[in-house]
Amino acid sequence: MATLRRALVEPPLEDAARALQGLLTAHRWVVLWGRCRADYEGRGASSSGEGDVLVVVKEDRSVIVHGPRGFRPLNWQPSGAAVTASMREGLLELRAVRKSPRETLTLTCSRVYLLSGLEGAVEPEFHMYLSEAEIRDILASNPSLIEEGLRIVGVERPVDPGFVDMYGIDREGRLVVFEIKRVKAGESAARQLLRYVETLRSRGHARVRGVLLAPDFTESAIRLLEASGLEHARIDPRAIYEMAGRRRSVKRVRGLTEYLGKGSAPGRG
Repeated sequence: MATLRRALVEPPLEDAARALQGLLTAHRWVVLWGRCRADYEGRGASSSGEGDVLVVVKEDRSVIVHGPRGFRPLNWQPSGAAVTASMREGLLELRAVRKSPRETLTLTCSRVYLLSGLEGAVEPEFHMYLSEAEIRDILASNPSLIEEGLRIVGVERPVDPGFVDMYGIDREGRLVVFEIKRVKAGESAARQLLRYVETLRSRGHARVRGVLLAPDFTESAIRLLEASGLEHARIDPRAIYEMAGRRRSVKRVRGLTEYLGKGSAPGRG
């Protein structure tokens, strides 16, 4: 059962920094409301002015920063980041750093309204009412959902000891193989992808990337992927489900149009 381990209301910044670092060290699920500035460096660079934000640090070390409006985050870091809290020049600094690819998200807070930590959070079971084949086909038709400049060139390619779900060419001309899971991907999925990549490399494909696609990942899967030089990317179940619904609607309309087109016009013999 989940237990609230810490709740500080408008604490001094020094107290908030100590409490926050303690929660992070204990791998608690952390929620912070505060007035902060966000700076990001990595694949690009961005900076926001100081404003009121909601910061969530999850047990898997993913970080999400929300503003007062809208459902999309202002900034985020995927799971597996090294997250630390400290005082710097009189302000609370929360840093989330990823090694591969190198990315740094820094939150500098001048005020903390609320800081809380939860232990033993129970993860709800997730069900995606789409098959992996449907997910694959939607991603293959919309490769920008994965990354810009990606071109999908095939699906279900036989590679010992099985079939690669999808493969393509990235913007740098490298072969990319994808393993797709419709639910949270574990270590077995990561090992399966690794076997495919190793087989392709042994056949002369030196510049090959391996990417595991899933709604979420276990920590052991992420560790294995990073240690093997492989990648992972989250797919948005809601966006894919909505796209699948639109595709079905188009097919129904086309089918009805074809059916009516084959029939006789009303009132004619």
